[in-house]
Amino acid sequence: MNKLLRCGLAVALLAFLGVSSAFAQADISLTPFTDDAFGFSSVAPDGWTQLAPGALARGQSPTDVVRLLQQVAPVSEETILSSLTTQLGLEAAPESVGTQQTAALTWTLYKVDVNAGSTTIVVDFAVAQGDGKAYLVLLQASPEEYESLHASVFLPVLDALAPLAPAAETTEEVPYTQEEVTFLNGEISLTGTLTLPEGDGPYPAVVLVSGSGPQDRDESIPSIAAIKPFRLIADALTRAGVAVLRYDDRGVGQSTGDFSSATTADFATDASAAIDYLLTREDINLEQVGLLGHSEGGAVAAMLAASHPNLAFAISMAGMGLTGREISLFQNAHSLDLQGITGEAKDAILSAVGEAFDRILADDPEGAQQIIHDSMLAYFQSLPEDQQEQMGGAEAAAQQAASQQVAAFSSDWFKFYLSYDPAVDWAQTEIPVLVIFGGLDTQVDADLTAPAVEAALQAAGNTDYTIVTLPEANHLMQEAVTGDVSEYGTLKQEFAPDFLTTLTDWVMKHVDPAQ
Repeated sequence: MNKLLRCGLAVALLAFLGVSSAFAQADISLTPFTDDAFGFSSVAPDGWTQLAPGALARGQSPTDVVRLLQQVAPVSEETILSSLTTQLGLEAAPESVGTQQTAALTWTLYKVDVNAGSTTIVVDFAVAQGDGKAYLVLLQASPEEYESLHASVFLPVLDALAPLAPAAETTEEVPYTQEEVTFLNGEISLTGTLTLPEGDGPYPAVVLVSGSGPQDRDESIPSIAAIKPFRLIADALTRAGVAVLRYDDRGVGQSTGDFSSATTADFATDASAAIDYLLTREDINLEQVGLLGHSEGGAVAAMLAASHPNLAFAISMAGMGLTGREISLFQNAHSLDLQGITGEAKDAILSAVGEAFDRILADDPEGAQQIIHDSMLAYFQSLPEDQQEQMGGAEAAAQQAASQQVAAFSSDWFKFYLSYDPAVDWAQTEIPVLVIFGGLDTQVDADLTAPAVEAALQAAGNTDYTIVTLPEANHLMQEAVTGDVSEYGTLKQEFAPDFLTTLTDWVMKHVDPAQ
């Protein structure tokens, strides 16, 4: 999804790997379940602990390596495979070891050995494609337990996992037209939905740009929550008299292109193509086309607000206003707080992370790896000796952790994300701007970001900007309790009460709806 969650995914999967365990579970009972957020039914072992949506740990000891992952994303099998290759620290994508046909899906099977210090973890995973989505089942185990867990958990899960039948669309008749559209950005074909208000037009219009991570036109985030932010925004604005274009990210759903190799600047060219497409339509008011960007999409909003000659206004929804380096350090600090790591230990870790980022930006991955190695070594050496022994020694574990982390940090997307400063573009923006933050957002901090955006807009001489912080809202603009990502799926799957009103009222003051 969103992170700005893309960076967090790499960290999460590194934590997914562990050290070898001598424990074995003699009898495993599998219980059926239905996951409405992910949109599938399957089975899961009784007594295993949920680490994150779709991720379970057996947890028979502090060092128990056994994990099970069942997830789905609106991307291709190739995108899933590319992501796992990086996160597992592999130099190249693994070769398939076969296929398995179940009643619901055709699975491509993989098996890889991953070094964790001086020990080895066996990772069994399978990927299947269906209805524009990739389904993933992953099991990791020690070599000693691999065969038994492969037979008692992995294969039964593959047999059981089945996509849910699509939920029936609401029978409510909406007072607007929904049109499937396709437009081009070079050789990339982008497909989406254009909602058009009642009347003949020409209509003012807004293009919606998603946050980071591969997402469909509704900005669906099934691994996190059931809310569909862009569908809700499109409905509200179109009812008010504004046309809205939302589209599948490149490489997602019905759009072509390679999502995994693109940077934020590339996504900005997709959004620019969406604006240009609207400008070809006779039913769109060519002088009233705006853009709303969420999260990383807020960076796209800044880029195009400063550069696109036909953009009439820009809206940043929980958008970037600082460099990715600053955002990542804030997010790391929040994560350490949740783990109870404070004081000098917290400062030392954040300092090492910042130094590693600087090395990545200086095209010095070896230097970044050394910094991460030294930091992890100090941490591992602080653990009890028996834990160090189970990890294969602090030195070996630190080498492995540093190698995997640098592999995740070295992508073109991450390097661009670290260095890009939206304030530079906001400081060149003279069109009307609305910026909305969530006061409980733990991904883009309002207290840090709002002053930076306001200072940049003032430097531009912009006299028509509004910056709003909704005190109880999180990164998705839900009414939240703590704002942490872990609670997104537990909240009401709707926007905080003031969000759509704030958005719609501002837009209507800056457009002239067709009569």
